[in-house]
Amino acid sequence: MTQNICDMACGGGANVFYLSNRFKNSYFTGIDLSQELVQYGNAILKEKSNCRLYQGDWLQPKTKWREKFDGIISFQTLSWLPEYQEPLRNLSLLNPKWIAISSLFYEGDIEYTIKLKDYYRASNDKEYEEAYYNIYSLIRVREYLKKLGYYKFEYMLFEIDIDLPKTESMDIGTYTIKTEDGRRLQISAALMMPWYFIVASK
Repeated sequence: MTQNICDMACGGGANVFYLSNRFKNSYFTGIDLSQELVQYGNAILKEKSNCRLYQGDWLQPKTKWREKFDGIISFQTLSWLPEYQEPLRNLSLLNPKWIAISSLFYEGDIEYTIKLKDYYRASNDKEYEEAYYNIYSLIRVREYLKKLGYYKFEYMLFEIDIDLPKTESMDIGTYTIKTEDGRRLQISAALMMPWYFIVASK
């Protein structure tokens, strides 16, 4: 089935590139805040006819994108925004039939707002780099998506199947710890990373 799909916060377009090769009959539009990453990605994608990247702001979506997409995907971004309600509402304003996201979630009715100061990543004008690593309640996200008109909701825990070694650095960077039952927990610095995939549709 041919679909027009948007990858919101696409970065340099790695996921767009992969998906455009796998689903050759669909068209993929990548949108990212960084003009530099968009230009970099388009230089790589220039020979492909079914995908293109554009500069844009998830928190201020352009009206020209409304009604253009069958679905919107976003990988590894939602938990790094200050909260989830405005970003999800902005996706719904574009009126896709479905929304699919990978991020950090918890199956219970608890949410975590986590803001780190990374002193390993100091810059010339700042002593540390700040970033969010929020973990959102699947219960709350599901109820909010219902309010936006997305009544069907499915989720799946991401179970990594490879071992990731811990580096000597104490900086952020995912590694795995194997449990007695064979599962792998993903850790970054001091934080466990509960990755899930969610799909919400009308």
